[in-house]
Amino acid sequence: MNTEQRRIVVVGAGSGIGAATAAHFHDQGDHVLAVDLRPEAAKASQHAQCDLRDAAQIRDLLGSIGDSWDMLAYVAGVPGTAPAADVLKVNYLGMRLFAEGMLPLMQRGGSVVTVASVAALGWQDRIDVLAGLLESTDADAVERWQAGQDPNYPVYSTSKQAAILYAKRLAAAAWQRYGVRVNTVSPGPTETPILGDFEASMGKEVLDTVRATVGRHARVSDIVPVIEFLGSPAAGWVNGQDIHVDGGFVAPMSVGGPVQL
Repeated sequence: MNTEQRRIVVVGAGSGIGAATAAHFHDQGDHVLAVDLRPEAAKASQHAQCDLRDAAQIRDLLGSIGDSWDMLAYVAGVPGTAPAADVLKVNYLGMRLFAEGMLPLMQRGGSVVTVASVAALGWQDRIDVLAGLLESTDADAVERWQAGQDPNYPVYSTSKQAAILYAKRLAAAAWQRYGVRVNTVSPGPTETPILGDFEASMGKEVLDTVRATVGRHARVSDIVPVIEFLGSPAAGWVNGQDIHVDGGFVAPMSVGGPVQL
């Protein structure tokens, strides 16, 4: 239990990693504002309903919650089985609008932590492609950008690549102006209610391969402690980083394959 109560906003608190994050901070004595389409499902001090596809709802909510917040955990996300526009609006644009709107409401020493995904692997090779998306600051512009993209490229991967790239671009400015750190957490496949959607959109055989390689899928209890760490004073000099929490599946892929033992 914390000796000093912190004020934490958890977006996407209705289920999965978001619900576990809200419950974790609430149980340790923090004041948690749970934001979701179904916020009442979360274990929290306060609940607020918000459709993250709607910039006006985000703006109105941020205008009503006051200041002196210590942490924003943006855990909301929709899978690739949803309409492409919704995936980009929630996973990228909603995160961007929430983070930008929260910064003036946060205390110095605060932290923004966004849940991305290892599905964003390869974002470094798509910076030029994603530049147009990062120039899109409203829903109409995001939809126009997506209309010009290869329809066969997974929009979920695009959304999480954009989230990581935007967080990295935001991190230095947020620290310099507001004293707030910005980082992302990228889980591998995780046992949540939408795991079946990921199997449908990414291919069950792909996710089965990941599970066979590392032994199991992640549990929410594997992800929440990393979110907590990045939001804590213990990570006070960690800024602009993307932390993979995937049991080590991705690491050898980026360095030529695993060592054979």
